[in-house]
Amino acid sequence: MFRAVRLGCGGCSSTILGLIGLAVVTAAGGCAVIRTLQTPVVEVPSFTREDGLRAQQKIADVARRRMPGGQVLLGEAEINAFVSRHLDPDQLPLRDPVIRLRDGDLVEIVGTIALGRLLRESPLAPLAEQLPATWLTRPIWLSVVARAATSTEPRPVLRLDPRRLRIGRQRVPALLLRLVLDPSSLRLMRIALPSHVQTIRIERGRVVIQAASRPSRT
Repeated sequence: MFRAVRLGCGGCSSTILGLIGLAVVTAAGGCAVIRTLQTPVVEVPSFTREDGLRAQQKIADVARRRMPGGQVLLGEAEINAFVSRHLDPDQLPLRDPVIRLRDGDLVEIVGTIALGRLLRESPLAPLAEQLPATWLTRPIWLSVVARAATSTEPRPVLRLDPRRLRIGRQRVPALLLRLVLDPSSLRLMRIALPSHVQTIRIERGRVVIQAASRPSRT
């Protein structure tokens, strides 16, 4: 009798532990969903109209091979002003993007994307058909940290390789970026460079564009 009671209690304990585990997983999943809808802390750099004009002029100088000393420097304010004021918002993967330049060739890009677009480009596309239209227009925050790398074969290209990704405040695998952005947006992660540009380095607060050294004449 006592053995049967002990076994019964063991079975009850297993059931209770299983229910607790299920509750924890469910709660964790619910917390993750809530975090994806939260607004992250965004450090917006200040910039002016003049910053955008300077950036536009510097980019034109690079295209025309006008690089005094063999390099051109673009500050963080100039980059943000150029993207905000001189690029077509419809051609950008994120709305109102904020760009931060970090040491170690790291670029942090933060912006919003409509929930409907996020779902339709992901494996959860069928869910978009079940949600109210007002939900689909809700902006969701994406935060991408990418490492910049310049390749020169067969021609110079700047690649932005995603290293970290957050949806709202929830961190998710960086590989999911290819599932939540359409192919046209992903093309912006590979930027063709003029043939005379050798490297682009990212340092804290600035971009350093280095020209290829010209062969010496003998």
